[in-house]
This record gives sequence, structure tokens and C-alpha cells, in this order.
Amino acid sequence: MIKTCVVIGSGNVATHLARALAPHIEIKQIFSRNIGHARELAASISPACNAVDEADAVCRDADLYLMAVTDDSIAALTESIKWCGNGIWVHTSGSVDAGVFERRRSRYGVFYPLQTFSKSKPVDMSQVPLFVEANEERTAEELQALASKISGRVSRLDSEGRRRLHIAAVFACNFVNYMWTVADRQLRMCGTDIHALDPLLRETIEKISSLSPAEAQTGPARRGDTHVMERHIAMLDEADARLYELISCQIYNTYHHEQD
Repeated sequence: MIKTCVVIGSGNVATHLARALAPHIEIKQIFSRNIGHARELAASISPACNAVDEADAVCRDADLYLMAVTDDSIAALTESIKWCGNGIWVHTSGSVDAGVFERRRSRYGVFYPLQTFSKSKPVDMSQVPLFVEANEERTAEELQALASKISGRVSRLDSEGRRRLHIAAVFACNFVNYMWTVADRQLRMCGTDIHALDPLLRETIEKISSLSPAEAQTGPARRGDTHVMERHIAMLDEADARLYELISCQIYNTYHHEQD
């Protein structure tokens, strides 16, 4: 059973997971290269939680080592902490294989929350899907039991499936957020901002609870209204025009290829 944890990292994901886990297990330590951020997070968890910024100072008797760092840092950080111990080592990445720990740790896996996190914005972790993976059944069961303490939506998923999930999240979240940035820029040019679209955005999200995304698609490209699309493209700068044209072509080809 997992009773104690060291959190490696002090960014957005580390902050939310540490705070969500703290009522259920002891967060013994925060390890981060940025000692200021580590101290800030540790202080928000418990007076007994300490902060360190040197690999040699990492507590060696924790049940779980939760590595919430950038993808490119996972292997290097794992290598920099030379000892192994008996604890479970996990990362929180959607795109890095669990095998990054192989030959370095005896018990390991992944603890992946499918959500976008910002330190300053609270998240209801009970609604966040959590995906776990491990190199052995006993470890998987322990990770699943821990995940179930903070989320009502826990599943097992291997590294290949998690990469597909991460791709989907990039399309559905990161790319869409950038589209909102482009939309906000257009709206500011006519004296308003992104909040003018609030009802439209809410309806768009709500619609896919009853329709598939393919069924819910609307707009000029879906209708094949080339005159409207041409007028829009003429009003945009070169970069936004290319983006508009690319996405419109993809939508048009999806719904009209059989007619062409």
C-alpha cells in the first residue's frame, strides 16, 4: 500500500497532484531544481513536507516517487538519482513510455491525469480521468487504488494507448485553445473580445454530449459555401489565412469528397 510520496517537480501538474494526494497519503518531500518553487509547494502541503533541489538529498524511503516534470527531463532525472530503493517510480507524461524506467528501477509505471492544469486555477480532481500503467500487476493495483482515492474515473492504459490519448488531447485542447487565440485577435480588431463567443463555445461543447463531433460539425466548409470562405480568407493576414484554408479544406473534403 502506498502511504508516503516524494513529488519530483513543482510545476502545474506537480502542484495539483500533490495537493490532491495530500489528504490521503503523506507528501514527505518536494524535489525541484527551482528551490523557490519547491519551498512554495511544500509549504502549501504541510509543515512536515520539506523542499530539496539536489538529487542526493531526495528521501530514500518513500513508497512512491511521482515525477511530474517535462518529457525531456524524465530519463535524465531518473539517471541522476542513482539509488533505486523499494519505492514505485512513476511519471505523469502522456507521451513517454513507462519503459523509460526499465533497467533503472524495479517497480515503475505511469500516473497520467488527462487534464490541462494551471497553478492558479483550481481543478476538481474527482472528475479528472486518471490512467495508470505499471510493469507488474501488484504495482498496477497499488497505483490504481491510489488513483481511485482522488478520481472517480480511473483506468489502466498501456503506453501505446496513452500516446493515442495524448494526441487526441492535443487536438481537442491545445489546438482548439490556439484557435480561440486567433478568434480573440479577430474580435479585438472589431472592438470586442473572446467573451462575445461564450454562448457559442458552451453550445459547441454541450452538443457533443448528445452528438458525435462529426455529426455536430457546422459552418461554411461543412456547407461547402466557397464564397463565404473566400471572403474570410481575403480579410486575414497570411498566417491566419493559411490556417483557415487548411482547416476548411480538411472539413470540406471530409463531407463533400463523395460528391466531387
